[in-house]
Amino acid sequence: MIAESLETLPASRVGRPRSEGCRQKVLAAADALFTRDGLARMSVDGVAQLAGVSKATIYRWWPNKSAIVMEALLASSEAEVYVPASPFPEEDLIAKVRRTIALFRGPRGRVIASLIGQAQSDREIAEAYRQHLLDPRRTATREAIERAVEASIYRPDIDYDLAMDILFGPLYERLLLGHAPLDEAFERDYPPAAVAALRGYAGRR
Repeated sequence: MIAESLETLPASRVGRPRSEGCRQKVLAAADALFTRDGLARMSVDGVAQLAGVSKATIYRWWPNKSAIVMEALLASSEAEVYVPASPFPEEDLIAKVRRTIALFRGPRGRVIASLIGQAQSDREIAEAYRQHLLDPRRTATREAIERAVEASIYRPDIDYDLAMDILFGPLYERLLLGHAPLDEAFERDYPPAAVAALRGYAGRR
């Protein structure tokens, strides 16, 4: 049951939740309802009821249900893609790409593909996706690239957006178009090839 999945989260008073624990209850409720019903059928009313908070409280934190869902998706998948910083930034980049492929290969990949598709015709979803899901992931990747620049692996005038597109562009193409599989071979072989391509573009000359 969805309600049972929320029982382990901290309780809060309806209408007056201010703790991080209550915020996590809202995200857990949104993730559960989105997984069950999809974005179009779920509602802020349903999230509020399941989380035990008021709608007013939710709207103090998020502007709309798309923003809630994107942040919930980020939270629920963060452990799958998180890579702690090491002394070897290119190895960290390989790990980030590899873990993103693994995420896309799983059930969350279908969810992300669906949201990207809806974002093409819905500005609210597109903005929420960029702000709450895509931008945090790109910020984490940029930090690894910056460490590679500091280590003199990449040149200082690197175009960071282009660098990230080199690393992750083919993942999204396979996810959305399905022209080739996101299979184990791709998960194994593409990440080091992507980093080699990035070094070819941004390496010291």
